[in-house]
Amino acid sequence: MNQAKPEANVAVHSEHWINEPDTAHKLLKGMSAYLAMNDAFQSIAARVHLIRHAKYTLDLQYYIWADDFIGNLMLHELLKAADRGVKVRLLIDDQNGTKLDSQLTALLAHPNIQVKFYNPYKFRNFRVMDYLFRAMKINRRMHNKLIIADGAIAVTGGRNISSEYFDASDSFQFTDMDILFYGTAVHKANDTFTDFWNYQLSYPAQQFITTGSAQELLQLREQYKALENNKHSADEKVDFEQKELANELNQNHVNWAYADFLADSPKKTVGEAEGNELISHQIRNQMGDPTEEMDLIAAYFVPAKNGTQYISQLPAKGVNVRILTNSYVANDVALVHAFYQKYRVDLLKSGAKLYEFKPYIERTRRTWYEVVTGNVIPKKGKNKSSLHAKFISIDDKTFIGSFNLDPRSFNLNTEVGLVVRSDALQEQVSYLLDRTLLKVAYEVKLDKNGDLIWFDHQDNGKVVQFHTDPHTTGFQRFIMHSVSYLPVEWLM
Repeated sequence: MNQAKPEANVAVHSEHWINEPDTAHKLLKGMSAYLAMNDAFQSIAARVHLIRHAKYTLDLQYYIWADDFIGNLMLHELLKAADRGVKVRLLIDDQNGTKLDSQLTALLAHPNIQVKFYNPYKFRNFRVMDYLFRAMKINRRMHNKLIIADGAIAVTGGRNISSEYFDASDSFQFTDMDILFYGTAVHKANDTFTDFWNYQLSYPAQQFITTGSAQELLQLREQYKALENNKHSADEKVDFEQKELANELNQNHVNWAYADFLADSPKKTVGEAEGNELISHQIRNQMGDPTEEMDLIAAYFVPAKNGTQYISQLPAKGVNVRILTNSYVANDVALVHAFYQKYRVDLLKSGAKLYEFKPYIERTRRTWYEVVTGNVIPKKGKNKSSLHAKFISIDDKTFIGSFNLDPRSFNLNTEVGLVVRSDALQEQVSYLLDRTLLKVAYEVKLDKNGDLIWFDHQDNGKVVQFHTDPHTTGFQRFIMHSVSYLPVEWLM
């Protein structure tokens, strides 16, 4: 049974979330409050804050929800919210697999928790059969990342619910960006969740896994309580940070601006969305063409011919263009790099500035997870890192969401995100890039012969040059260039 659509909750529950004298006035003007979060710990604390303070509803949709520290921390928080009487709806893309089936089986025994799988595999335990016989259907995924509390406040961005997205993995970390928002823009976020929840490809989890017994739910509670009572529990630290976040919201440390939540129609999953039902059209309509500057940050950047032509004509018009994506070794999907690398020379010739994320980022202090658990990540001193953020900054407008600048995001997967018209946010993003680009990324240029050259600006002031993709072997580069000729760029 579907719960009521919380269309008026933004206004009804405003004082519960932000205690500010002129909140109602700003809402009447159609504005939204926002808080951009590139810090991983603040991002997990924001989600915990929403869950712990929700009074009525929690709606969540995610591409990946892992069976790890962060994944189970979040499930425990949702269970405690359901115990308070909060109605929880959880929509997970079935690309996530069967990893959570035992926990979800138990949670389904709770009367306040509903779970659905999006675009499920027919052969969930032997998925190669789907790839053989249903490849076109299962190749389109719900890549959305969204949590909404009480229909009034939300978080979206690039992070899935998994430890490596929140500096809590023992071996690998993603660098990412999220945004918390509250106000007028949440109306469209509510509509988007409802559209996906009610869509034909959203199936009740009970069609694939059994509803657990009261005993199974009790056992899950005991497991989560043991996790919470562990001597290295992260709960106290998370509790502190989410209280700090509450103070920021209540003391008006958030910014207000005009913002729009953008989303693909779920019809895109069956190849039937067109025009403004596609987030790529919405982004173009909302952000327009740059006149002064454009920053493109994408974990998986494959501009293709059309995108390369569009970007390449901007520097000649006086537009400062900066692009940040993963280097070959930092990219967790090496196949994507094979198709991206074809366009580097043309982009650089046009005057665009190009940066590639380093595979290892030296950290000067321990992460929050290391502090509260006593673990050292990684155990041998270097932290394997990969860029996962996706945001676009054009003049005074900034988009933060799940949308990669690649054919898959344009044509296959559904995506979501928030466009904010704010000089303050644009300046925040620009300052972050100015301050960190040369620390976290290789600067890519052309030498006097028109060949690619990479500059590694190190902390000691030394600049190391590479004349091939840094830290790659000849065999890797041969494979990368060979693969780039395959007619599969549309899948990237």
